[in-house]
Amino acid sequence: MRKLMIAVAAVAGLGLVTGCQQKSQVQSEREDVAEAQSELGQAQHNVNTEVAETRQDAQKDVNEAQQDLNEEQKDLAQAEQEQAAEQRDEAIGGSGTANSDANVKAEEVKGTIKSASASSLSLIVPDKNNQVMSFQANQQVQVTRDDKPVSLSDLKPGDEVRASYQTDANGQMVLRSIDVTKQSAQHPGKQKK
Repeated sequence: MRKLMIAVAAVAGLGLVTGCQQKSQVQSEREDVAEAQSELGQAQHNVNTEVAETRQDAQKDVNEAQQDLNEEQKDLAQAEQEQAAEQRDEAIGGSGTANSDANVKAEEVKGTIKSASASSLSLIVPDKNNQVMSFQANQQVQVTRDDKPVSLSDLKPGDEVRASYQTDANGQMVLRSIDVTKQSAQHPGKQKK
């Protein structure tokens, strides 16, 4: 019986040792699970941080793109306003601003006045086989004789002039300036020689 009791005690001790080993293994597995959960939490934190940084970078890029778009729209609106102003100036007879006039090349011609009024002028141009050229005039036309300003209505047929003009959008030749180089005998007070 004694042997039996020793055997039972040995089996119980063995069971106790096995149970302790199992408890130790369970404890080790719990620690492994806890460590894995901690690593998972750290990885999740890192992912969340990267996502937040990516969102901030993306928002910054969106803000910069929006700012660029606003500047482009502002430039476009300004260009459209300038174009509308140029078209408006051309529509009112070429009395445009210096900016729109600077874009159009002025041409010059020398000739003898065939007829003149406050709104038009006809020239006989010897360089073009005595062709008659007709011009429109407006308030901005500068007329000079002997470097002194005169009005367009002071000009008479037969006056020799140098005229500067531009062609407007409608194909009309619009006078910019006229300089009288030689007066005709038709001017009052001028004596014939």
